[in-house]
Amino acid sequence: MSDSIARIQVDTNEFVWKKDEGLFTFDGAPALLFWDSAIELFLKTIEEVSGSDVTTTVFEATGYRMGHLVSTYYKDIYNIEEILEHYSSIYRNAGWGNVKIAYYSLEEKKVVVQLKNSWEHRIFQSMDKNQAGVLLPSHWAGVFSGLFQEDMWYKTVKSQINDEGYDEIEITASSTTPSGNIHNLTRQKEQKYINELESEVSQRTEELSSLVKDLSSPVIPVLDGILVIPLMGKFNEERFEELMQKALFEFTRQQAEYLLFDLTGLKYFDEYTIQGLQRLISAIRLIGGESILVGVSPSFSIQLINSNVDMQGINSFATLQHGVQYALEQNGYAITKKR
Repeated sequence: MSDSIARIQVDTNEFVWKKDEGLFTFDGAPALLFWDSAIELFLKTIEEVSGSDVTTTVFEATGYRMGHLVSTYYKDIYNIEEILEHYSSIYRNAGWGNVKIAYYSLEEKKVVVQLKNSWEHRIFQSMDKNQAGVLLPSHWAGVFSGLFQEDMWYKTVKSQINDEGYDEIEITASSTTPSGNIHNLTRQKEQKYINELESEVSQRTEELSSLVKDLSSPVIPVLDGILVIPLMGKFNEERFEELMQKALFEFTRQQAEYLLFDLTGLKYFDEYTIQGLQRLISAIRLIGGESILVGVSPSFSIQLINSNVDMQGINSFATLQHGVQYALEQNGYAITKKR
């Protein structure tokens, strides 16, 4: 052994340090050495950047692909049976903890791996995470997916966090893959965003609808006993029902005698609008009030004449000013110019 190269043989594994070059190899492949604390910081950073809901998928995809890479390296050197014999010492000697292949069946496409004192468990304990490992189980799924040339995935049967002595991972053929998990996570995130957006739109729509209801047909007190409701936009059954409830409530609450319907802003007239207006006028009449139509346009007056609506006894004026003046006169008031 030269001064520039250090070699250590542990069982069948060889570790070589080429000091002059600053290189380290493990069984002939370039390798790195990290303290547990450095890996802990690495994992914490991933979680901080990715978010807790994404971290598991990131760890699983990383572990799986690492395992798949390992399988491509060793399958060129050993057959599967020989690999299984070497794996326990390979990972133990690399500081990954004790590994035991408890069960293996090529026919069943099933492997049971037992892990004790794994670096992931050690780090999770250091991080006070009461969580079973995900990176190493998915790593072993990647290893055997490569060896069996078939998609395989893991299920944690036992866990050291439950004081069971070791983690037991059952790996079987499965349609679950890291790519599929990533796509599912992406769809979930998209759906979550869509749901949040729909909720926000729904809330804003409700607020705007409420505002429109309040502004569309306000009941305006003009003088004692006289109310005005400006009618705007297009009316349907819902709007007319709201208008009727609001008009009757305010008319009764304010003990009014005259209700003026200002039609100046009502640009759309149809038979339904005319019939609805007649019902509202009849309802005001039943509680002892008088309705007055103001702002009647020539087109609306023609439609009223051509409709089957009985307008007998309903006063109408071209302007709001004239309608208010009429109501004042009926109450015994008069508007005079101040000298």
